[in-house]
Amino acid sequence: MTNDITYWQIAAGAEGREYSEDFIRYGLAFVGGHKQCDRMKRVRPGDRILLKRGLGHIVAAGEVVERNGVHSGDGDKDWLRDYDGWDLQAYCFVEWHKPSELVEVQGLTYGTIHRIHTPHVRREVDRIIDTEPPELDYEQEPHDTRTVNNDEILSFLIREGLRPGDAEELTATFNRVRLLARYYYDQDAWDNVREHETRTYLVIPLLLALGWAEQQMKIELPVKCRGRADLACFARPYAGKKDAPVLIIETKGFTQGLDYATQQVKRYAKQFPDCWTVTVTNGYCYKTFRKEGAKFSRKPSAYLNLLRPRDRYPLDPDNVDGCLEALRLLLPTSYYEG
Repeated sequence: MTNDITYWQIAAGAEGREYSEDFIRYGLAFVGGHKQCDRMKRVRPGDRILLKRGLGHIVAAGEVVERNGVHSGDGDKDWLRDYDGWDLQAYCFVEWHKPSELVEVQGLTYGTIHRIHTPHVRREVDRIIDTEPPELDYEQEPHDTRTVNNDEILSFLIREGLRPGDAEELTATFNRVRLLARYYYDQDAWDNVREHETRTYLVIPLLLALGWAEQQMKIELPVKCRGRADLACFARPYAGKKDAPVLIIETKGFTQGLDYATQQVKRYAKQFPDCWTVTVTNGYCYKTFRKEGAKFSRKPSAYLNLLRPRDRYPLDPDNVDGCLEALRLLLPTSYYEG
């Protein structure tokens, strides 16, 4: 390789919010945060990139390329601005080469995107690119979605059973939750915003404003052989172990994504045949699954980002509903018998 090529290492998220598959399927590399976005602007066509997992494995390697006369961008891809709640606005186009298995390597460093100076890591990048075929059959990126404002949300929820007199309180709750969620999001120390904070200060206030009574909610409901469900909601006031929840919510902290908790909450729901909805949330994003027949679908049914409500799920707008359906499934009236 010539000396003017720059080598980069990039991480595609972390446990519970790992998105290397989308790097490869769309032929992209993308990041969020001011420092990471500034570094992405330094990437040039012909640079070589290593896609890492942890500090010891290479998922893929590739070369930065131009498409339609550009090789990178910042803020112009709508679906990257809400990647399950993360604003991953800066990107570059990459022709990826993916080995059939993870490649072990020493010398990777912490951080999302950094230059590679270690010679043997550079040589490993070159080897993968030279020996593995390129991924050329890239999928079409998700199309743009539409913003949904408070008036549209309230009109919809009133039609679905929200008491008109509760609309003012719900609007105030939206505003409070958004202000606090934005405060949490803008902090550098996301580790401090754990699931107990998100559940107490973000999730439960929203459920109360939507019409659930305290008597209908059980925190950390014991589940046989499964641990505890973070939050269970009941069609009637909870009266004991024989009562079955209709809605189970798994709450996560800000550092955790919405993916890996999905199977956990579905396993909880298997213990309760009358549970028709499971939701995973970090306090401002809600990914909801509705039971279809006797099983929950693999794809989410609806998605809500309270900081950025959209009419469809930004990552899969053709198949997954947006904020209105997600909020409907959080309404207690959706579970009234008869």
